[in-house]
Amino acid sequence: MITTISQFRTFDRAAQVLMVNQFGINVGFYMLMPYLAGYLAGPLGLAAWTVGLILGVRNFSQQGMFLVGGTLADRWGYKPLIVAGCVLRTGGFLTLALVDSLPALLFASAATGFAGALFNPAVRAYL
Repeated sequence: MITTISQFRTFDRAAQVLMVNQFGINVGFYMLMPYLAGYLAGPLGLAAWTVGLILGVRNFSQQGMFLVGGTLADRWGYKPLIVAGCVLRTGGFLTLALVDSLPALLFASAATGFAGALFNPAVRAYL
């Protein structure tokens, strides 16, 4: 553990911020997903297939769009895509919390996935 912390300190400030940011995003995301499924099925009363569709759209839009995100990062630069990914993901999760119609939930889910597709390739290329 001490070796890991020592190695972390050798990185420049931007790399440290990106790593801490990525850690926070991952922890928050994986803590949220079970509650999101419960929220969609419970208070919103959506059927199990609809919950699966909403979560699947997010997964497909992230994994399926990595190539697009990487291409855009190469073309426009890493920093703008990192910021855009963070902003879009925040907006998408806020939208998931505030809407209750299926089209809006699907749009918000796709937005959070596409945000990950913008953010992750840019961070990996930057580091």
